Amino acid sequence: SVVLPAVLFAFAAWVSYRNFERVSDERIDRSLDILHEHALKVLQTIERTFAEIDEIVRGMSDDYIRLNEGPLHARLRRIVDALPQLQGIAIMDRNGHPLVSANIVPVPKDLNFSERDYFKAQASANAGTYVSNVHEPRMGGLDKYFFALSQRRQLDNGTFNGIVSIAVLPNYFEDFYAKMGRTEGSYFGMARADGGFLARHPV
Repeated sequence: SVVLPAVLFAFAAWVSYRNFERVSDERIDRSLDILHEHALKVLQTIERTFAEIDEIVRGMSDDYIRLNEGPLHARLRRIVDALPQLQGIAIMDRNGHPLVSANIVPVPKDLNFSERDYFKAQASANAGTYVSNVHEPRMGGLDKYFFALSQRRQLDNGTFNGIVSIAVLPNYFEDFYAKMGRTEGSYFGMARADGGFLARHPV
């Protein structure tokens, strides 16, 4: 009368625990698949944006870009307005000074971004598409924290000639995570390879 109910209770608890563990693992796996696919599509869109910008400014010297800052600003602005995950686009010279921006025209001549990680990584070598840490905005027209994806601009001989920088909004991902994480205790995040967080929910 004592042992049998205890054994049955223990067995039922073990079965319930295993079922709960299995359901939880399946839910986590599904969530990871969805979040991975979402991030991949966003980054693929940004890669296509880099290709579009390259087509726009291909063959242009820095002086020519400065002379045509107004029309180039308008084209970059249209790209940003069409993609809700973006906050801004900037093209910078080899010294870190912005030549044209999607967010403000004319760009302030005294701004210099050569100390930013997304610039230094490209200045030292061709880093491909580099993903920066989260930064506080310094340029007019940017009002929210962002992380930047950058690509190297170089001359025909391979010499470093500046960067193209695309500012991405962490809260674009965090809003998506909030929709996914309606269950109490859910936590989602996206981090760089070095462990630095780019976006997370709850913040």
